[in-house]
Amino acid sequence: MSKNIVSIENLQKAFPDKVISENSTFGINSQDKIGLIGINGCGKSTFLKMLAGLEYPDSGSIVFRSNLKIGYLPQQPDINPQHSIYQHIYYSNDPEFEILREYHYLEATGKLHENKKLLEKAESIWQTEVKAKSILTKLGFSDLHRKIATLSGGQKRRLDLARVLVNSPDLLLLDEPTNHLDIETIEWFQNFLINYNGSAIFVTHDRYFLDAVSQRIMEIDQGVFHFYQGNYSDYIKQKQLQQIDLQRKETRRKAQLQKELRWLQRGAKARTSKPKNHLDRVKELLDKSYLSENKELDINFREKRLGKTILELKNVSKKYDNNLLFQDFSHIFQKQERIGILGPNGCGKTTLLKIITGEIEPSSGSIKVGINTKFAYFKQEKHNFDPQQSVLEFVKEKAEHIRTKDGTLHSASEMLQKFLFDKKMQQNKLSSLSGGEKKRLFLLSSLMFGSNFIILDEPTNDLDIKTLEILEDYLDTFRGCILVVSHDRYFLDRVTDHLFVFEGRTIRKFPGNYSDYLLVKRYRDAEKKEKDKEPKKVIQKNMHSSQKLSYNEKRELEQLEKQIPELEKQLQNLEIKIETEAATLSASDFSEISQQQQQLQKELEEAETRWLELQEKV
Repeated sequence: MSKNIVSIENLQKAFPDKVISENSTFGINSQDKIGLIGINGCGKSTFLKMLAGLEYPDSGSIVFRSNLKIGYLPQQPDINPQHSIYQHIYYSNDPEFEILREYHYLEATGKLHENKKLLEKAESIWQTEVKAKSILTKLGFSDLHRKIATLSGGQKRRLDLARVLVNSPDLLLLDEPTNHLDIETIEWFQNFLINYNGSAIFVTHDRYFLDAVSQRIMEIDQGVFHFYQGNYSDYIKQKQLQQIDLQRKETRRKAQLQKELRWLQRGAKARTSKPKNHLDRVKELLDKSYLSENKELDINFREKRLGKTILELKNVSKKYDNNLLFQDFSHIFQKQERIGILGPNGCGKTTLLKIITGEIEPSSGSIKVGINTKFAYFKQEKHNFDPQQSVLEFVKEKAEHIRTKDGTLHSASEMLQKFLFDKKMQQNKLSSLSGGEKKRLFLLSSLMFGSNFIILDEPTNDLDIKTLEILEDYLDTFRGCILVVSHDRYFLDRVTDHLFVFEGRTIRKFPGNYSDYLLVKRYRDAEKKEKDKEPKKVIQKNMHSSQKLSYNEKRELEQLEKQIPELEKQLQNLEIKIETEAATLSASDFSEISQQQQQLQKELEEAETRWLELQEKV
């Protein structure tokens, strides 16, 4: 039976320009899985911060169960770049974490085996290390001694998620946890949360994730918290029923109002003979409406007609130093193509977009952009906003007037209102906007110039579901081309009908959306597992016919083509060993396996680098 772990009473929280909570009272139970939704700027992140003790209510109380352990994942990680991964993972004053921090410190300095007492302590708590290693592996980390300064922004975000999960809190507070996770990792994390024994409140735009994990939906709307039992699909059904009920009430109100108005129109003498409360009733019916006027984002921009040539890529390759991202990719875009791009983090998806838009040059190959092709590029990176600039000044700097599809010319202020920035909010400094509001503003600036080829790089990060739905509706009717990088499975299914899939150094074309691809991939994986359990060979080219290599180089290349798959197989076997034998591995066993992994990884990188050097001569 669920027990109350957090009690919230008469919660009041407001900022000068918005109300977050207005006298709210509710509770959170053990093992609750709550999806927190609402438009950007409604206060979702602020509410999580209040639960985490980083913000304080104006009045009211938040009472926690005794000894409740809370884990909080902010949207932007606060990480010391001078630390190693293990120092961030084992950050707290938990006695077990203190032992493991010391263990890894001595391991790094080569003094571990001199401290037998510490080794004995580590042996007794080794399951904590095994759990941490398992979570880190799933999130893409193998070396606990790697410096955080060497990590990308996305890797830091994933590391911060690992920090929260490793600590095994009773209550997880997760602010957009799927940002910067690839699809495979999102599905792993989704299953992790479903089976998690504690409670979780999470803000996410990922509707498939909400559907799979949520047991309750909490919606913040104009300072009021509304609860809906079930997952996101159940929430939608309940909202539809609410709307139908409100429409019925509104119909009855209008009918009663018409009846009362007919009475009023019978003349002054009849009106004065009626009691005052009857006149008050008429006023109430005039003032009251059951259907609130919910403003919706209006995306409606004029599009320039595409020419015969839209965009042509021919044998495009890109590498940095000896790191080859992809090679020999060709595609001729046709009118109204809607293509999604899939692949693990770091494979080169954003790089491909930057090559297409001319921000960077390909290492080889050619790109031809049509004369009439006009890109709108919605970037993943942080946008350079002047924090002291107002919302209106930001848009006016780009254009004083914007023309919509029907030919109407709108002022910058009018267009901002269509994007849910009312006149008061237009005067706000950019520094006061939430992350999602800034994203919505940049979406306006990206689309407002009538482009006919829209490129979206992780557009769903930090946008609320309502804005995403309106964006999806706009893209449904868009008559140009769409190219989108996204880890949002629902968005990919809704928007795209073809995929570019990064597989190793090759970009493969797939005719279908994400769900189609997933079905085919699962079938192929199952078939492959039955036929051949060997790891996939990355290198398949036969170089025997090459005349540009010396005899010794040919032999070396042949050996490398055998060596690389073998090294991959050995690394895979070690990962399987950690997962399947974790319960029986001692601290020294685990340390030895970690050293083997690092050595094999080093040998693999050296072999692949040499293979690339020889390939250049072919």
